[in-house]
Amino acid sequence: MSITSISNKILTYTLSGLGNNTDSIIPLMAKDAVSNFAIVDTYRKNGTSHDVREKAIEEFGTGAIWALGIPVLKGILNKTLYPLFNLNPKLDLRILNNKETLDTVKESLNSNTSEYLASQKDIINSLGDKGKLLNKISLPFTNKQLYKAAFITKFAVSTALAALALNKVIKYKQKTTEKKIEKDYYKNNASRILLNGSIKKHNPYNKKNNDISFKSSKLASIMFNPMKNTAILDGVIATTRLKDGRKGERKEIALKELFQIFFIYCIAKPVQNVFEAIGNKFNTPIEADAKVIFDKNVKENLENSKDIIQSLKNSKNLTKDVLSLDPKSSIAKLLEQNGLINLIKDKNKNILAIDNFKYIDEEKVKDSLNAFEKLSNNISGIRKIKAYKALAVLGNVAIAVWAMGVLQPKLNIWMRKKLNNGDNSNPAIKEKEKTMGVNALYPLNPLKNHKA
Repeated sequence: MSITSISNKILTYTLSGLGNNTDSIIPLMAKDAVSNFAIVDTYRKNGTSHDVREKAIEEFGTGAIWALGIPVLKGILNKTLYPLFNLNPKLDLRILNNKETLDTVKESLNSNTSEYLASQKDIINSLGDKGKLLNKISLPFTNKQLYKAAFITKFAVSTALAALALNKVIKYKQKTTEKKIEKDYYKNNASRILLNGSIKKHNPYNKKNNDISFKSSKLASIMFNPMKNTAILDGVIATTRLKDGRKGERKEIALKELFQIFFIYCIAKPVQNVFEAIGNKFNTPIEADAKVIFDKNVKENLENSKDIIQSLKNSKNLTKDVLSLDPKSSIAKLLEQNGLINLIKDKNKNILAIDNFKYIDEEKVKDSLNAFEKLSNNISGIRKIKAYKALAVLGNVAIAVWAMGVLQPKLNIWMRKKLNNGDNSNPAIKEKEKTMGVNALYPLNPLKNHKA
């Protein structure tokens, strides 16, 4: 594979990941990661050294857990919990929750003679059987019930543990700042305090730290959308930051969290829709995934799929008709590239079958069929479409990154100056430093009447 081919592939997969603002956490991760660098840099230029330290710990620490915590924990449970009960984590629970969809998948598997789907056929036909392990200990749950219980457990455990980790990082950030303020103060004023023999009496390192225990809020019901699952963590982050925020900084926290929620969750899809609407107005449709648009065989795939696209658009049972497609057909490739189906492949990437355990979202399939049709009708301008797709995806990310990483911290620093007579330092940190001075040095003048 040539360097050009590799670069094109990297570009395609990057744009594909960043362009999914409906149910992928990749755009969220990208916006959060880049904006974190921008936030720290903005405070470095306009804030104080304490701001830089706090923002670096909090933004990168919470960002890593927020983006990777749930996927990693779910992956661990897929490798441990599911094998324990002889379950396949690839079976999408949405298939089991809808009787019509389950019947369609069962019919598709039982009518398919492919050896590569034999294990899926066995699993789908044994959903009503009793779970062997639990049956031995007089808990005769069916395999279907076990799948539901395993999914709920995986969702709840991964979300709760990630939320706990986020809570600890936020508390750690505040504790390290306070300790540094106290340590610096005692270091700079040790000689004066020693004269009054007050170190032993007032040094906070002689006191026991009472850690606040984490209390998790009620988790939402089962969510299949990774973005919504991650949104729970954002709720935990916002709640924890506001609850544990120091006096004088809660307004800053509220503004930051509003920016985060708005530009990551609320505005991404509308911005994407605006770009798509502009593209359609100028015959440059970009609704299809970047993997479709940037495929070197896109013209051939669309041409070969014209008839089947029309047929699927008129389908009475779209799930059944999609699962009945030739896995090696052009339309199957287009649907896979658009993230709607999975194709089972061997080690040499040869296509073997359509994965029946992947849930078919019929509404998204219909939207994609319309997108393929638009793209096919304007295929002569594919170079312009590729350029505009890249602009739209990267532009969407850039808007959020600028707003969260540059505009938000500058607004907060501006707000500080307005409320603190031009002082750009964190009011909570400044108050802590002031308190240290009163508590540690007041004994130097025993005749002074101090009012708390």
